[in-house]
Amino acid sequence: MSTFVTGGTGALGTPTVALLRERGHAVRAVATTSASAARLAGMGATPVQGSLFDPGVLTTGLAGVDAVLHLATRIAPMSTARRRSAWAENDRLRAEGTRLLVDAALAQGVGVLVYPSFALVYADGGATWLSAGSPIAPTDVLRSTVVAEQEVARFTAAGGHGVVLRMAGIYGPHSAATRDVLALAEKGISGFVGPADAFQPLVWDEDAAAALVAAVETEGLSGTFDVVDDEPLTRAQLAAALAAAVGRERVHRPPTPLVRLALGRRLGFLLRSQRVSHRRFTDATGWAPRVRSAREGLRLARAAVAASQAVTRR
Repeated sequence: MSTFVTGGTGALGTPTVALLRERGHAVRAVATTSASAARLAGMGATPVQGSLFDPGVLTTGLAGVDAVLHLATRIAPMSTARRRSAWAENDRLRAEGTRLLVDAALAQGVGVLVYPSFALVYADGGATWLSAGSPIAPTDVLRSTVVAEQEVARFTAAGGHGVVLRMAGIYGPHSAATRDVLALAEKGISGFVGPADAFQPLVWDEDAAAALVAAVETEGLSGTFDVVDDEPLTRAQLAAALAAAVGRERVHRPPTPLVRLALGRRLGFLLRSQRVSHRRFTDATGWAPRVRSAREGLRLARAAVAASQAVTRR
């Protein structure tokens, strides 16, 4: 099977490209720089140098391809995330980028298009289990991912198999954000902020990659599904898991009112309670997370970081 990937060197793209190659897929991937092209080639993918927004790049990249995985994002760092302008590039990748990919995929006769959306679009559900069909409440920085979901639906309506996977927060050894959370925990502070009893959905990065590959390989799959681990934890439970992972008795949770003030209205969705279930996706594909809970995953991530640091010191 031949697969075209955008965002192939990111925290999600790296394990996804590796798994696609492991499973025998021929992979082409957009490379925006010579460094990313070299990295993709080293992973066994064929780089397609240029911009996602260049129709010529898409025509070349999608010729003869069976499936497209649109993984490219540019999430604003927390230092600038309160500014609407900081999300402009991410919005363009999600909205315009998905539209251009759908147009090109339809023109080239590609059969499958998979887009990883964001489970945080769900409205606060308290302790209620959420899944596709539950109410959503996208803020301005999340609306572009809903636009992208609509483009995937257009692909399906035109005769393709479009799959939206609403991903939980991705963490693991490929994620710089995970390393930051662990470093903060070592100083005694939890990076999982919000009300103590609010659920925060997470998924191990390699499990997320496996879900994307399952979506590509499951014949006839279309629709919107959720990709999360088996046991969404509350912020209080995540703080306890963080403490255990870094060997502390406890880590401090910043007061929610102070966090809410710091985040502002634009980022208030980060404090919602979202207890999301992957049952529909598992029933459709047979996928299941190997890392079932952040209780286990944070320990694994800390061990991976420690091993990497040990290699660096040699």
